[in-house]
Amino acid sequence: MGERDAIKPASNASASGRDRHSLELGDRLGHRLDVFGRLVSASVREQMVYRRSFLLEVVGRMLITGLELVAVFFLFQHVNAIGGWTRWEVVYLYGTASSSLGIAELLTSGLKEMPELVRSGRFDGLLLRPVPALLQVLGRHIKLFYLGRTIQGIGALVLALVNLDVTWTTASAAFVLIGLVSGILVFAALFVGAAAQCFWTVESTEMFNAFTYGGVEMAQYPINIYRPWIRTLFLFVIPVGFVSYYPALAVLGKPDVLGFPAFFPWLAPFVAAMFAGVGYGFWRIGVRHYESTGS
Repeated sequence: MGERDAIKPASNASASGRDRHSLELGDRLGHRLDVFGRLVSASVREQMVYRRSFLLEVVGRMLITGLELVAVFFLFQHVNAIGGWTRWEVVYLYGTASSSLGIAELLTSGLKEMPELVRSGRFDGLLLRPVPALLQVLGRHIKLFYLGRTIQGIGALVLALVNLDVTWTTASAAFVLIGLVSGILVFAALFVGAAAQCFWTVESTEMFNAFTYGGVEMAQYPINIYRPWIRTLFLFVIPVGFVSYYPALAVLGKPDVLGFPAFFPWLAPFVAAMFAGVGYGFWRIGVRHYESTGS
């Protein structure tokens, strides 16, 4: 009896310590999100000062990126199907890939400042603040004109779903969201990786554009039409094709001509999360190796 009573205070103290630790983590996370929110709010207010300019930029972005969709429709004036995919099925792929990229561009547009932040040494100031540097960079300059691609991409996605005979179930509706969210994670990870590259050289970010903007061009069409080495690259190394192609198969009820197992569409969010972890890990390695400008 006495031994059991003696154990209770230690157990209570341990529980109290865990509760205190959880509260501290919650407070720290809340503070970081509050700072991020304030940075985003300031960036948005700055751009809203010139609303006409903002609207023109958004509309211009919609029109420029919309030419990609025009090219899809033009292509189907000459063919009935591509790799076994009809016009509206390809438009569905296009809408998923384009809207995912647009949202990722919007959320990570602050990373476009990284070359100048590193070159000028202003990144040092971000490291001195009690908020993760990545969160600060992301929130500093949200470029709202990226809404243009997002809006036209979502419009294409909705248009495709209206014209397709989709058998709606809980699973098919979930896979629409899985394709979008997974695509956002993969593209965002690529943008984070491009920004992290600036810690070694500020002139090589174009290398990542081959996988982001080149990847979205590839993901707009069924991946089975590409050569095996391209399929392997964009399915299992830079999984842009994986997170667009396999959820689309599940939504549209199409068989996988590549012959992979039926559970592959369910892997999309896990593949995307793993790739996002790799991108963040690359960022952390870059921060640890950052040596400032020396001035």
